[in-house]
Amino acid sequence: MLSLNEAMQLDFSAGLQGMDVGFGFDTTTSGAGGVSSPVDVSAKADGEEEEQQMRLLLRKISNRESARRSRARRRQRTEELERAVEALRAERRALAARADAAAARALSVQCDGARLRAEAGALRRRLGEAQRQAVVLLALARARLARTAPSIGGGGRAPAVVPPPPLAGGGVASSLMTL
Repeated sequence: MLSLNEAMQLDFSAGLQGMDVGFGFDTTTSGAGGVSSPVDVSAKADGEEEEQQMRLLLRKISNRESARRSRARRRQRTEELERAVEALRAERRALAARADAAAARALSVQCDGARLRAEAGALRRRLGEAQRQAVVLLALARARLARTAPSIGGGGRAPAVVPPPPLAGGGVASSLMTL
């Protein structure tokens, strides 16, 4: 079979001019109507069929190339997505580690807060007890002063209650230190 290019290069009309092919037709083209002879028609039909086969072959080749490119693009996209998945997994692991560390720090802070609240409660109780003791000690000191005051001044009057001097720190607990 001839290729399309070879078939297009053939000039059947030149080779058939003047030959009697037995069909009773003139093998030359008529100038008026432009009608070709039956030999030319069959040559054209063969040429068109070959051209159609060439187009079909070219379309097949083009389709195969397109499919190959499509598979390559799909493979490349799949590889990109797999890399993205792995990157996201690594990021998820890193974030999980950070979340675990933050949770551990939060638990530590909560434990420290609970310990400090317990210490503060114990210190408040101790302070309350110290303040009660200070009040008792002040009352005893005033009572002692009241007993010794009539004997010092003599005149039978009621003793004057002298409050303790204010201290720089202020408060009852600091005044206990001076007694």
